[in-house]
Amino acid sequence: MWKIKWVVLVGIVMLVIPVISIKIKGSEPETIKRFVVKPSSDLPEGQIKEYEVKAGDTFVKALNEQGVPYEEATSILTYSKEVFDFAKINTGKLLKLVFVNEVFAAMEYPLNSDEIIHVKKDNDGFKVTKEDIPYVAKTVTAKGIITDSLFVSGESVGLEDKTILKLADIFSSDIDFTTDIQENDSFSLVYEKRMLNGKDVSDGKILAAKFINSGIIYTAFRYNDKYYSEDGQPLVRQFLKSPLSYARISSGFTYNRKHPITKQVKPHRAIDYAAPKGTPVITTSDGKVTTASLKGGLGITIEIKHGNYLTQYAHLSKIANGIKNGTDVAQGDIIGYVGSTGTSTGPHLQYAMLKDGNPINPQTTDFPRGKSIQDSEMADFNAIKSQFLFN
Repeated sequence: MWKIKWVVLVGIVMLVIPVISIKIKGSEPETIKRFVVKPSSDLPEGQIKEYEVKAGDTFVKALNEQGVPYEEATSILTYSKEVFDFAKINTGKLLKLVFVNEVFAAMEYPLNSDEIIHVKKDNDGFKVTKEDIPYVAKTVTAKGIITDSLFVSGESVGLEDKTILKLADIFSSDIDFTTDIQENDSFSLVYEKRMLNGKDVSDGKILAAKFINSGIIYTAFRYNDKYYSEDGQPLVRQFLKSPLSYARISSGFTYNRKHPITKQVKPHRAIDYAAPKGTPVITTSDGKVTTASLKGGLGITIEIKHGNYLTQYAHLSKIANGIKNGTDVAQGDIIGYVGSTGTSTGPHLQYAMLKDGNPINPQTTDFPRGKSIQDSEMADFNAIKSQFLFN
């Protein structure tokens, strides 16, 4: 079977909603319904200055250069601590400063794509709050067929990169997007398109999705911030199918492999993923780091304990910040980056898994899922699911 490469951070996933016709390639998604997100507070009227945070900026320096007195800038740091630490502002974020009669009065800082930090001067100092960005969200649909790559096919129907990645993540416990995708696989999805001041701003949550892979249909419905199949089974398994978002298998799990360097024939009880140096490596399950260091011919290696399982990620170029022995990690966390350290012929990740100390093949092992929807909640789940009928 012809395989499609997983190109650039991608994966795509998804669903179909019949009652409404689904637009294909290049056409605008169809609106189904609208709802309003809780609005944030309005800034006071006055002169507005906008400043993009630059590399090397500190919060106090940035505000001071825009006309905010040093004492007030440092005072904001004190008043905001319980809401947000402005000492950690990020490069590229846009500060919106308001001056009334040339006196600093308020400020907005976009925390992420969903929330904004408001700072307002009052008699005793500053009031700092974290509020929802006042989006209006319309629910839209999209559908596509894999003819080139998941990434290209997703972009062709108007999906943002983050939505393509999220859709792939939804089905990552059942589909290995580095190896399983075929030409003519198809996807469809229902998701939010967020608007601000009457203009489209960004994609929002994925509400439902369907992906057909080699004739097998996978479905997903969002319920209580998690995704479930049509019969209420959780999509998340104990372990993800792959520790990489995109790659190709250069060497599989086998008991009879000729080593590319030593030329000796011996077992290779791991999976080798060929990928560019620096490709992020994620942990496939929740666990605790037990090794994060050089390990002989394996080079820079991370090992993570998950109960009676252990996963190993070898030949890394470097370990991610904050990852060390004893660190607790969650499924999907970036733990390191692909490299070619140790005994290696080129950039790749060697991924191995052991159960009770014995090597197992992570590609063929059927790992358990989480808890299914309780009987008492099935009526609510079915009501939500009924909004997204399948073709």
